[in-house]
Amino acid sequence: MRSEQLFKSGKPVIRDFKFIEGTDAGDVPYLWDAYKKGVFKDVPEDLTMQEFAEYINDLQDYVQEVWMVEDKVGESMQPVAIVICKSDGWLLEPHVQYFDNATPKAIYRTYAAFMKKTKYRKDIGACLVRVEKNSVNLANRIEKMGLLQYVGKIWGGKPSGNEYLYSVRCKRRH
Repeated sequence: MRSEQLFKSGKPVIRDFKFIEGTDAGDVPYLWDAYKKGVFKDVPEDLTMQEFAEYINDLQDYVQEVWMVEDKVGESMQPVAIVICKSDGWLLEPHVQYFDNATPKAIYRTYAAFMKKTKYRKDIGACLVRVEKNSVNLANRIEKMGLLQYVGKIWGGKPSGNEYLYSVRCKRRH
């Protein structure tokens, strides 16, 4: 599917994640709701809301970029994913966590929109996407759009099995 067809009704909104500032809770309540539903496997279990908020705010010290993605679910725009990116200034490595309200179409649209945005960034040289076996078909569909390229496999790269690597060359040059 071409991106024009995929985005004919508009693109998902990819915006900076709003951390807690003073009395403004930012986007943390969306994450708290997802955490209570067991969406975040890497976050310690049984945190109180305050502990969870502190954990999320501490992310700012360890990651370079955090994005919130909103897309149309039903008739309204809703948060469907959070994208946490590690970067060394040249290579960007996104890690995406989809919320439970994200439909298969929203996941596909989010993936394509994020990769399209990343491909044309002038401050990044390349993007590396690590994919588990259950997401390879989706990555292959994004590859057919010209937004990713399969580069290899790490045998036993995850406890659940192999890890598949895809990348895209971005606009930054030496």
